[in-house]
Amino acid sequence: MSVLSQKSSFSKLKNMKILLAVVGIAAILAALDVVEFYMPMEFDDMSVNRHSLYVHLDPVWASYPSNIVFDVTSTWNKSNATMDESQKYVPFDETIPENYGKNELDTMHDKSFVRLSHQNNQCQYNFQPHHYRSTVDVIRQNIEVAMGLQLTNDPYNIQFPNVKNTSYSDSDQESKLPTAFAHFIPICMINDISNFDYSIRIDDKTIGANLYFVPSISEFNSYKETGTFFYYTESGCFAKNLISHSGTCSNVSKDSGIMIIIPDDISRSLVKTTVNIYEKSV
Repeated sequence: MSVLSQKSSFSKLKNMKILLAVVGIAAILAALDVVEFYMPMEFDDMSVNRHSLYVHLDPVWASYPSNIVFDVTSTWNKSNATMDESQKYVPFDETIPENYGKNELDTMHDKSFVRLSHQNNQCQYNFQPHHYRSTVDVIRQNIEVAMGLQLTNDPYNIQFPNVKNTSYSDSDQESKLPTAFAHFIPICMINDISNFDYSIRIDDKTIGANLYFVPSISEFNSYKETGTFFYYTESGCFAKNLISHSGTCSNVSKDSGIMIIIPDDISRSLVKTTVNIYEKSV
């Protein structure tokens, strides 16, 4: 065998090992998506709510028949060190259909869509069906840190790198907002005013997402009807045209929330948006 052939064979073997490693990591992450659903964990110093929203866009949307999934984790300080029984973690009962949520028809900008929510219990500790910070969450996080997809292995406070959308300009993004899709996330907190770290990541690299801290759900309702709304304009309290982003918004008042806006320009069948919200000690 010639030296050139030996080098070629070695290069192919090396590429095959790299490919197998990537496939192996992908398989582990896929397995964790299934396993974490069934592994609850309680902990002492923080309250956690994790919920998901599945959205199917009707034919009136330019993005039809695309679907959007929002995976949201809120972590905030407990009101006291000892929880009463009503705050204890309640295991998910697979035999109760209501635990899976129900399909609901809604509209935004006079465009209809179907949504299915998985147990958003409005900032209560005993949320279902799955509990954040299980063992598999920690494993997943360490893998993503090694891959550069996360910036810290702190399981309370998830941070993503800041990556802008480069498929089109910020001005193009602004022009898409009046007819885009939005999701409102209530902010969980025990104080009248608090500070929050947050992170967001969208897995579609062809579009950008916008994030805004807004004073109340009224701004979300205004956006649904008119396409306009007010938001916190302080530095760190909004981010535009992003693929992934982390930041801090200070002096957030009760009844506030986060609004995520995704343009009606989705080309994929399914887009996943991951949002993490963490209350800082004040």
